[in-house]
Amino acid sequence: MSAATIDTLTRLRGATAGLILAGGSAVRLGGMDKGRLVVGGQSLFARAAAALGPQTATLALSANGPAGRLADLGLPVLADEVAGLGPLGGLLAGLDWAARQGFAWLLTAPADTPFLPPDLLLRLGHAARAARAPAAIAASGARAHGVVGLWDVALAPHLRARLFEAGQRKVGAWSEACGAAIALWPDEPADPFFNVNTPAEHQEAERLAARRPARGGAVVVARGEDGAPLLAALAAELRAEGIGLGGLLQEGSKAGGDRPEAVRLVALDTGEAFPILQRLGGGGACMVDEQAVCGASGALRRAVAGRLSPVLVNKFGPLEAEGLGLADDMRAVMAEGLALLTTVTEARLEAWLRFCGGECALLFDELDALRRWWRERAAPG
Repeated sequence: MSAATIDTLTRLRGATAGLILAGGSAVRLGGMDKGRLVVGGQSLFARAAAALGPQTATLALSANGPAGRLADLGLPVLADEVAGLGPLGGLLAGLDWAARQGFAWLLTAPADTPFLPPDLLLRLGHAARAARAPAAIAASGARAHGVVGLWDVALAPHLRARLFEAGQRKVGAWSEACGAAIALWPDEPADPFFNVNTPAEHQEAERLAARRPARGGAVVVARGEDGAPLLAALAAELRAEGIGLGGLLQEGSKAGGDRPEAVRLVALDTGEAFPILQRLGGGGACMVDEQAVCGASGALRRAVAGRLSPVLVNKFGPLEAEGLGLADDMRAVMAEGLALLTTVTEARLEAWLRFCGGECALLFDELDALRRWWRERAAPG
């Protein structure tokens, strides 16, 4: 089984269809369509669509029985090829549908999981790409979630043979057989894959719905790309709204051919500028001046002292990946419960996830994604 190519994570969404797995009849919840259950003022169907929709190019629902009962959701409803196959039957129908639509990948998640991460696609794609695998599934704590996954649509014939010829329907055995990579999320302070099967779990979901989202965020950019203009655009919008934000944004770049003295970090609260490149010898070579970066870090300490939020930091760069530069002050911002937003290249994505312990949100490199990130964190509560 050969994996479809993931050239860059930033373009993965356009190659990916999404599928909400509606599941069974929810006997322990009165036999209703479980997706109709309301958590935090939204049905489980609506919560799943709100999570997966922005991460995929198109979205469908996997459900058996009369499709008309779900017409109000406005999604294509895919029935299993043969009834009684369980979740893998829905996955197979989804793989076939996505392939017919011309997509290379299918992102799946069950409807009864009300807190699906907004960076599901990016993290699963990162895991599949790193392992050169045709699939990746989510895990939290020590538990794998075999139907929360990203799947190469070329897996359809292998899954069909497993279901109809071998008669094997166990989700865990399938993910292992197809060589799925594992993308790990922390399960504290809350498990993002908590699912609702009983009235007690419904009550717990209502409690969890009131919790605040992870305070850290990182815009994922391709190698050689600069995320600073996106952060600057968000900063301009927030300032226009009268929001007193803090942090540091970079002006100029070595890669862009700017003179060393024109490459500087600018404090968002005071406007003070710190040139951060130093020349080496007479050949024109230059490198980051760690002392200048340390001087600029005072902007982050002021943000903590003044409870400024959000705090924007131009990038999680090579110094921060090694625990140097602005690393300690960025940790302090998040530890104080302030919203921190930075950018990270795909090459340093693993280092960033280690840095924040996985308790963060990865964002696509577009202004709407940054706006959504801030709205969720600025909401009262």
